[in-house]
Amino acid sequence: MRRLLRASLVMLTIAGCSTSPEGRTQLVLPGSMHSFSAIYSEIDMRMQLITATSDPACGEEECVANRAFDLKILTLGERLAGAAFRQYPDLTTRFPQFEIIVADKADPGAASSAAGAVVIYRGVQRLNLDESVLAFVLAREISQVIGSHHDENVTTNVLVSLAAQILMPFLNVARGAASAVASGTTATVASTAATTTVLVSAASLAGASAIRATYRPEQIREADIMAMKLLRTAGWESHQVFDQLQAFSPATKNEHAWTAELRESAQHIAGTSQDRITPQS
Repeated sequence: MRRLLRASLVMLTIAGCSTSPEGRTQLVLPGSMHSFSAIYSEIDMRMQLITATSDPACGEEECVANRAFDLKILTLGERLAGAAFRQYPDLTTRFPQFEIIVADKADPGAASSAAGAVVIYRGVQRLNLDESVLAFVLAREISQVIGSHHDENVTTNVLVSLAAQILMPFLNVARGAASAVASGTTATVASTAATTTVLVSAASLAGASAIRATYRPEQIREADIMAMKLLRTAGWESHQVFDQLQAFSPATKNEHAWTAELRESAQHIAGTSQDRITPQS
């Protein structure tokens, strides 16, 4: 029981409530542990890249087009990063600069980490998006970094994992005792403990993923608003971005999840009142 109380106290003190730039309450690790969050989210982002389908090697003309796209993304990213540090000067306490990358991945998509890395997949290039929509895609991903969404996800993983570690010893004792009574062997107890460890670890991962999925839509909606504010700070006209987002090509039968999410963002932005999308002073 004392072990349970101590572990519970750790869970309550390791994370704290904070407020996002848009006023949403978040449960995140304390600022002193941001480096842990940055490393954890960086690993998670790299795992996403490893599992994503690689783009085939380009031919001569394709490589020229790829380099032009890469330069456009880098230019847009640098412009938005500069605006981000002007709008949120405390970002310098978390990382010195954003790192904008184009990854040779076949499907459209984007990823980022708490350390300031922002990745655009090569598949986005084939959508032939207007420059202002590309800027919105980058701004939305940058906004997830600014809004500490990755820190929020890491905190969820940590808390669920701690909860599982608290529960595991009790499950081991209960299942081990039951098995020992049934078989009368210590080997069965050890086997049961190992099985319980695997099951609890799997349940921990699944539980954290399920919880993150519940607030993913809220994170995206927040990132949409922040992205539009960031774009205005960087010099884009809101109506220009609105118009191009609405002109985004219609949905296809087997639409990729990322483009569907981008379309939902466009609908959300269109339904958001103009007075909410003003840059911070």
